[in-house]
Amino acid sequence: MTTTGNTALAEPAGGPPPLRTLSFCTGMAGDKAAFQLAGIACEMVAVAEINPLASAVLAQKFPNVPDLGDITNPAIDWSFYHGKIDILTAGLPCQPHSIAGKRKGTGDIRDLTDPFCDIVEKVQPEWILVENVEGYRSSEGGKAWRTLHRRLRAGGYIVAHRVIDAADFVPQRRKRLWILAHRGSAGVSPEALLAHAAAGAAGSGVIESERQEAVADPAGGTSVLYPPRLGTLVASGSGLCKPGMTGADLHFLVVQVDPEAGLIVRRPTPLEAIRAQGFPDDWLDGITFKGKALSYPRICQLVGNAWPVPVAAAILTEVQKARTQTQTQEMAAAA
Repeated sequence: MTTTGNTALAEPAGGPPPLRTLSFCTGMAGDKAAFQLAGIACEMVAVAEINPLASAVLAQKFPNVPDLGDITNPAIDWSFYHGKIDILTAGLPCQPHSIAGKRKGTGDIRDLTDPFCDIVEKVQPEWILVENVEGYRSSEGGKAWRTLHRRLRAGGYIVAHRVIDAADFVPQRRKRLWILAHRGSAGVSPEALLAHAAAGAAGSGVIESERQEAVADPAGGTSVLYPPRLGTLVASGSGLCKPGMTGADLHFLVVQVDPEAGLIVRRPTPLEAIRAQGFPDDWLDGITFKGKALSYPRICQLVGNAWPVPVAAAILTEVQKARTQTQTQEMAAAA
């Protein structure tokens, strides 16, 4: 068993067969960490990542899982995966849609909406889970969002979306758009599943002091005073490891009292950044890049691009419940 802050992660044992997963824009594998946190058996059939740093992480953590690279590569035969994938997960690039950028939408070559939909039509997974920034629904007048929604519905999917703030689950302010789609059994409501997942944090029993402790890694009985949660972690490491600070970065400063040194004001550590996304403490242990241990800026890049693990875990838990219920009903009908 591993831990992330105060949260125990148990490896799945027994139960239903593993969910066969195809993962796009995988990053540091927040989806895999979410399956682990949820206690759901998962078989990673393949990943697709073009960032060299993230690809290096995936190759070391999952050496037997093929990395397909660029999903727009015409040489990839996506029909090979038809009937072999239960859930397709994707953290589609947010740069074309983020308010922090130029918001060119589908005019940005990094927008993968159409290629993603092309692949879905060939693979036809039962479930789809996509994460992006809130601006995905509004950039370029919502063109990318409308395209995704229209094409998935045309492919027989029921599509739902919900903006969830990771701060309800982890010590980090991070509002993200989650898109859940289902194709197959009638009676499954992705909208209800997302609502249940979002409400799950309220009944988790995690109190503010526990979130605060999870932000920092106190040693020697130090007491953390501020912040109870960090700002939105970004790949640039702004507020974490970049020189200088803007007013918006001040909520990354950790203020604590040390028994020996007194009042301390400092930046979060790499471990605190990892915990703020809900990853296990040891998720990047032993990982190297170009023969060297990961530097603080590289860890920030990985974490800033990652999914908030407990949010994804809450959604996947609801998906697994729905699958189990459907399978039970089908077995009862066939009996």
